[in-house]
Amino acid sequence: MDISNLLKNSLDASALRSETISSNIANVNTSDYKAKRVEFENQLSSALGLTTTNKNHIGVGSANQARVTTDNTTSVDKNGNNVDLDVEMVNQSTNELYYSSVVSQLNGRYQMLNYVLNN
Repeated sequence: MDISNLLKNSLDASALRSETISSNIANVNTSDYKAKRVEFENQLSSALGLTTTNKNHIGVGSANQARVTTDNTTSVDKNGNNVDLDVEMVNQSTNELYYSSVVSQLNGRYQMLNYVLNN
């Protein structure tokens, strides 16, 4: 598995996750709207046979494409909406940290390649 493709797919998934979270926030008062989630890191574990010690650990990405699913597991308000604004804001912050860490990894990889090519 090529690490560059893995990092690219991770950035793509982070962008999709950001769009999905923004959509959830925009529909916080829409009747019968169900929150959407992006599944990505779990696919890496299943593809590589990896396990994590804690379900809250952030994965490194996946060789597969991210998938948007509807969250039907959370409680529903009177209007049928299950978007929790506090949860969405935490998810957005987590996604920003994830994106920054992947960009840092990618920058480090490019710096290493630049060093090798110039020396």
